[in-house]
Amino acid sequence: MANIAELNLAPNEPLNLDDYATVGGGGNSKFPRKGQYTLRAADAFPQEAFGTSKAGALTVQIDPTIVGPTNEGKTLKFTRISAKTYQRKGKSVSKVGDYLKACGVSGNLNNAQAIADAVETTAGEIFEAGIDWRAYGKEADGTVVELEGMENFPTREDGSFIPYVESKTLTNEDGTAKKFWANLEITYFVPRT
Repeated sequence: MANIAELNLAPNEPLNLDDYATVGGGGNSKFPRKGQYTLRAADAFPQEAFGTSKAGALTVQIDPTIVGPTNEGKTLKFTRISAKTYQRKGKSVSKVGDYLKACGVSGNLNNAQAIADAVETTAGEIFEAGIDWRAYGKEADGTVVELEGMENFPTREDGSFIPYVESKTLTNEDGTAKKFWANLEITYFVPRT
């Protein structure tokens, strides 16, 4: 069991997963296209998977792996979700709560330790989520390059999307433009019914 006592977390509102406002879901490249996928949670959540956000909320690095319908075996690396609560349909919710509901967890989680314990029970669970592309980088002059949404990335002649954006100021040793590659991020979780 993860011991999060030393993370210096801010108090959080309880998450009642039995009465929870869920969010709806709704190329020819080897890189996964934007869409809804079946994912498998990490096999374990070591102590290092748990952290604290700038706001003092519990965060969890979940790094799920795609199991279908395409791109099986691709891991969504550095996928960190927060237990910071906000309001949805008049109820306290969080990204961690959305993840737990997608994994079929229920109950009333009254503190960060209970939330961390619940996350640990999801090891190896199968769940559904929407994924999309996001690229981030900095040009030589410090200008931030940020691109979100597969549909905003460049396209090939055949209409398929290219999972990177080329730098305007940085080059590789061979003189070609440096590429800011897309990362896959979860945009929504599908609650298990």
